[in-house]
Amino acid sequence: MVDESNDRLMVAIDDAPPVEVDVTTSGVPGLFSMISNGKPTRAYVTRDGRNLRVVVDGRTFVLGASGGGRPRGATGGASDPPGKITAPLAGVAVEIRVAVGDRIEARQGVVVIEAMKMQNEVQAPRGGIVTAVHAERGVRVEKGALLVEYTPDEA
Repeated sequence: MVDESNDRLMVAIDDAPPVEVDVTTSGVPGLFSMISNGKPTRAYVTRDGRNLRVVVDGRTFVLGASGGGRPRGATGGASDPPGKITAPLAGVAVEIRVAVGDRIEARQGVVVIEAMKMQNEVQAPRGGIVTAVHAERGVRVEKGALLVEYTPDEA
């Protein structure tokens, strides 16, 4: 279970009571810093097919895609309307990886946003053809700002 209210996560594993966890990216791909109950730790995350494999304190957890939650971090949000990719966080657009007319694939990086000296790749939630790029290199974007518009592939 994940509750994203107040920019923190409430995580419950199996039948254990939920625990509040503050998670931040470390700047190293797949490595996250976490604080739970005042105790700092690290989590290593890798993709395993459609699942995520998370290793924390020597314990491995496999998180499956259930469709119940929305992606966190720098992935284009599932709450974005089809054909639009918005900024999941505020920062400076340091790299624009697509142009009008480009074909994009699901999970392809389209814009890199730097926030707090960490670079976050914003990914397309699905494939399609880019119709407009609103982000500009070196320009600050706010959370929720429209970055890229595209014509989505038919489902």
